[in-house]
Amino acid sequence: MTTIRVRVGEHWYTVEVGDLGQSPVRVTVDGEIFEVDVEAEIAPTPPRRGRPPGGFTVPDAPSSAPSGSTAPPSGVPVNDDILRSPMPGRVMSILVRPGDAVSAGDEVCVVEAMKMEQSILAHRDGVVKTVFVQPLDSVNANDPLVELE
Repeated sequence: MTTIRVRVGEHWYTVEVGDLGQSPVRVTVDGEIFEVDVEAEIAPTPPRRGRPPGGFTVPDAPSSAPSGSTAPPSGVPVNDDILRSPMPGRVMSILVRPGDAVSAGDEVCVVEAMKMEQSILAHRDGVVKTVFVQPLDSVNANDPLVELE
């Protein structure tokens, strides 16, 4: 089951989407369950957000962070495989799960701060190893979001 946040007009909804490989698909919107039919050619395609290119990948922090900067949380290694939050905020959606293949430039999640959403893009091709967050989680700058292998 995939959980995403969607906005319709001015209202935000938490939506859980079941297996898109079958129809009808079970969808839960703010606790209310619906069964929806999905066209076969659309079902296998992962959802994409309509964003212009130009979102950025999150650079990893240097291993010896300068004074005053945010160091990575303990227990999470600093390396090129971990995508991190560029700012404090809230995770609005996660578009991948462990085992998903991603290409450089693919949107993997969205972080929101002060009504501004930032797409977090894969900086290289890889396979999602770990998703550290869930929709609506609060994150600090440099917190790990997704690990690639």
